Amino acid sequence: MAELQHFSHECPLTLPKILDGICSVCLKDDHVEFTCKFCSFDICKACTQLPQKVSHDFHPEHALEFCLRQYNRKPAHIVCSGCGIMSSGSFYQCEECEIYLDLACATQENIFRAWDFKELLHDSHIHLLKRCRPGPDALGSCLLCELPLFPYALCYGCVHCYLFFHERCLDIPREIQHPVHPAHSLKRLDYTRTTCFCDACGDQINSVPFGCVECRFNIHLRCADSLLRGLIHKSHHHRLFYRTRAHQNLTKEIQCQICMKSGVIFLDSYYQCVECNLIFHFECLEIPDLVFKKSCHIHPLTCQIYLAKDVEHCGVCETTVHKGHHVYSCQECDFLGHIECILQEEVPSPLYLKDLYSCGSLVTRATNQETTNNSENKLVVIGIQHNHVMRPALMSELIDDDARLCGTIVSCMACGDVYHPECANDNEVNGHPLHSDHRLSLALTSGSKCLACNREIIMHGFYCGTCQVSFHAKCVKAVKLPAKPHSHYVYNFWVENSRLTRACSICKRPCGASFYGCIDCDFKSHVECLGFPANVKNQRHPHTVVEVIYDYWRSCSLCGSKIQKDDHTNYSCNHCGDYFHKTCFMSMNDLEAVTEEEQIIDIYLMNIERDLFGLLEAGKS
Repeated sequence: MAELQHFSHECPLTLPKILDGICSVCLKDDHVEFTCKFCSFDICKACTQLPQKVSHDFHPEHALEFCLRQYNRKPAHIVCSGCGIMSSGSFYQCEECEIYLDLACATQENIFRAWDFKELLHDSHIHLLKRCRPGPDALGSCLLCELPLFPYALCYGCVHCYLFFHERCLDIPREIQHPVHPAHSLKRLDYTRTTCFCDACGDQINSVPFGCVECRFNIHLRCADSLLRGLIHKSHHHRLFYRTRAHQNLTKEIQCQICMKSGVIFLDSYYQCVECNLIFHFECLEIPDLVFKKSCHIHPLTCQIYLAKDVEHCGVCETTVHKGHHVYSCQECDFLGHIECILQEEVPSPLYLKDLYSCGSLVTRATNQETTNNSENKLVVIGIQHNHVMRPALMSELIDDDARLCGTIVSCMACGDVYHPECANDNEVNGHPLHSDHRLSLALTSGSKCLACNREIIMHGFYCGTCQVSFHAKCVKAVKLPAKPHSHYVYNFWVENSRLTRACSICKRPCGASFYGCIDCDFKSHVECLGFPANVKNQRHPHTVVEVIYDYWRSCSLCGSKIQKDDHTNYSCNHCGDYFHKTCFMSMNDLEAVTEEEQIIDIYLMNIERDLFGLLEAGKS
């Protein structure tokens, strides 16, 4: 009997009695060439010819070794470094460099260029997300918008959970002002808030919702998108929004505002005024069955219900057309359009969720380009380390892509420097989340790197003289100030579970096993991003140390050298009376990991210590 000793399996393989089966290596339903009847291991002819190691030009340092798919492997999936497809099958890897190739890429003659690999942390998911393609085996939909995934579309996926996000969906703002809930802004909730129902369609939200915690209002992302397209109709002075499930939502107590009849007439669709909570039957609005509108399409359009399985987009606003919704379609070509987009006299506004900026008014897209600027030649004087007369700047004067507009800009008539007026007016920031313990002042920091984004600051930035760190003005303004700012009480955490990745609150990159975090809020930071906090505890001292300013020299309890009066502020322990150089205390050298139980005790003692000293200070005053 013929036998094969293959590197993918420890037992000798023999000829099978049953020729059909699923290959244990490539998982294809194919003719079985050899089998191990004791382990239920089958292998096809193509996989018997796989090499144990492969080499490619994009990674010449090491060879990649074969790894058989294991059901209990953590994480269960890999992102191929050749094509970017997320795979759960067998693969080749360089364990040292974390390079992976699926079988299709590994068996190619050569690969010269690797996949553009990126990874990020997003508040919609607990794990690190990797840029990838879902691949032909991926099922389901985007976790944010719940729209289908295309096998080779660019996405970000989780190798632990096999979940995906459209790349475009990750750019949707955290907070929007939406007409469906005008009383408050809607915030995109995090991944812990998913057991709720959509107040627009009534379905359970299996993704990350937009919601108003105060009013307990939640909505799908797809519903928030569709409810932007309001129908302007002569029967009502507010916008009307398209709704489905009339048989479920329209009870006998709810009347149509046109026919004054309750319940459902025929169709399962209706329109609703969200502001007045009034209902209008689809039939009663007399939506035209046939329209011809050259501004939208060159052919006549027919009103019908869209029933196709494929995802299509409106030819006017370019957003998704949902299955089961009324649309205008062309019988001569594949053009589709939302009812609201076709019947609206002007271009729908806004067209995209990304146009709803945080807590701002709705963005209106102008229908013509005739604009006037009454302040074109207006001269202004600016005072941030610049004493020349300024004028409104032109777009052609922006030479850097980083100079995105956050409002009007002005340029110096003498130097040509460009400024935002609001940046010049806000010269100082106190208690900012990026650097809460010290004041940040706008200063000339040309050549330094922003601690938040790690990119060079061209000219002015916000600067902390104590920690000697700088931030872009746009990075400081991009992070909202908390309603009740506080001075962080920072502790050096140690978390060995690599699956629980945490993003640094300053640079947004993943924190490692050791990081600093506030015991009162969700602030987390690398030690190099943190600077020198006002209150901090780590394994170098049993108590919390605080910032002090010395009036005479002291000795550092760690290095033994003198602390000079011109060393700015340093650390001391109110309990022991010990003094420390800031650099000595915050150094990560020689720090050892601590257990979870020890960390719980440390944080408990930090709270008691803080409350005790607070009472003593209150007693003195």
